Parts: sequence; structure tokens; C-alpha cells
Amino acid sequence: MCDAIFMGRLTAGATHEMQNILATIRESAGLMEDLLALGGEGFAHAERFKKGLGVLSEQVERGMALSEQLNYCAHAPEPSPTGAEVNEAMRSLVGLYRREAARQRVALVLAPGRSGLRTELRALETMALVGQALDLALPLLPRNGQLMLSVEEHGGLAVVRLDGPSYEALRSLPGHAGLERAAKACHAGLCAGPGGQGVALSLPKPVA
Repeated sequence: MCDAIFMGRLTAGATHEMQNILATIRESAGLMEDLLALGGEGFAHAERFKKGLGVLSEQVERGMALSEQLNYCAHAPEPSPTGAEVNEAMRSLVGLYRREAARQRVALVLAPGRSGLRTELRALETMALVGQALDLALPLLPRNGQLMLSVEEHGGLAVVRLDGPSYEALRSLPGHAGLERAAKACHAGLCAGPGGQGVALSLPKPVA
């Protein structure tokens, strides 16, 4: 784990630099938009220029979001005295997993959930456990389908739910045994979601 923490620190520094670069691009694009608004009436390609700046701004915001998620992941191996905040971990996981889901023509969505729910697991352990469940569920979904992930509270525990294929279908996969072992190693509960659909992972409470 020392290796993961060391690499995380290097990655955190790199993501901060990426954010600084993107912030400079954002400011420069904003300045160009202002200058165009002030004196662009005689510019023959003003509309195309505005459109290009709009696309640039959108991509900068996308890059900022990705760098923030990477920065969170960089700190994910580090232990926290209060435990990992589950919604924060899931936001980063879903943000970075969307590309994998899109490759399988599935929309991965994080439902609005209750903030402040914590687990004794490190953020890395929480993300890795849910990531295993995602790896099982995604190939079973139809193309152009949707996989909804949500964070809820049941009996004082943070519960991560994947509303996807039936639990019986998931249990029939060879990888399900690995998910069971991972959940047991993390002292997390693993069961079917409501109506036998999807997966529910009950995460252990932080140590008081």
C-alpha cells in the first residue's frame, strides 16, 4: 500500500498542475470572448470563432471535472480517521467509469443520494469493491441501457445499490465468487437488490 500512496501523491501533484493549465486556458478563452464582443463586428469569421471558443470552454470544464476525479483517486489509498465519504467515492468512480460503460453502450448514472454517509473502508477499497460489481453487471445489460447506482442508508449502514440485471444472472457468472470474496475481505454485506434486481453492498461503519 505504500507504493499506492506514493504514486497517489505523484498523481495528486500532476492533477494540480493540470488544473492550473486548464484554468489558464479558461481565462485566456474568456479574454478572447470579451475582445471579440467588443470589436468583433467587422470580423468575417466572428460566429465561427465564437463557436470554437464555446467548444473550447466546454472541453476545459470537462477536463477540470476529470482532473478533480483523478485527484480524488490519487488520495483514495490514504487512510482517513473518519472513514471514506461514500457519495464522494461514488461520484469519482462513476465519473471515471462512464467511458468503460459507454464502450458497452450503457449509460452509467449516479442517483442523488444522502451525503455524509461514511464507511471504515478507505476510499480505494470502497471504489474497488463497487468497481468489481460494475464489471459484472455492465456486460449483462442491453445496448443503450442504463445502470443506476445509488447510495442509501439502511440500519445505520451506507448501502451502495446497482439497479441492473437480476441478481441470479450475476450469481451465475464466474466473477461473482471473486466479488463475494472481496466483500467478505472488506466486511461488507452482499445481497440482491429490491425485487431480486441488481446488487446491494452494505459497507461497514467507521470505527467509533
